[in-house]
Amino acid sequence: MNTEEVDEVNEWRREGSELVWRRHYGPWEVSARANLGAPFTGPSELRVRLNIGGSDEEIDRGMSDALETDGIPASLLRQIPFAQIKAEFRAALEPEQHRAMSEPWPVPERCRTELDYALLVAELARMRSTGTTAPQGELAARLGVGKATLSERVKRAKELELWDGKQLTDKATAILNDWMNHERKEQ
Repeated sequence: MNTEEVDEVNEWRREGSELVWRRHYGPWEVSARANLGAPFTGPSELRVRLNIGGSDEEIDRGMSDALETDGIPASLLRQIPFAQIKAEFRAALEPEQHRAMSEPWPVPERCRTELDYALLVAELARMRSTGTTAPQGELAARLGVGKATLSERVKRAKELELWDGKQLTDKATAILNDWMNHERKEQ
């Protein structure tokens, strides 16, 4: 198999709360997935799979190439630009990570809307990522509410499917992205 035949379309694309990178090497598709809410800046999944389709001729050529290598070729694995993938992910993540690590989210004193609850759990996630040992207690003090009140708000965020107990859900990420895009347009 000629693994030199590379489809150069390899960009990060957002899929929910993940960034996904794809590249084709002959009949093989290599993809990397990186979760935006992960506590590290790199992919959490790397996948190599046979990806043939199209016309009968394309299928026959792809199967012939795959059979020639008797499965995933070691030469293909050596071609995967993993350092580049990680660097591109960090570059794509930088604007969101900058926000997540430095500026506190503007959590309202009272939570009424899904956006309010999304801001609350985003701030808790930010505080955790910066090493705050008791984020709920610190956030409760900052907002001037009791710990029990804040715990109820976090519970409500879970009910609204904005928080899974460890990280923001895709729904919360989408709400926050919409809010940030709206904020940028107004500036």
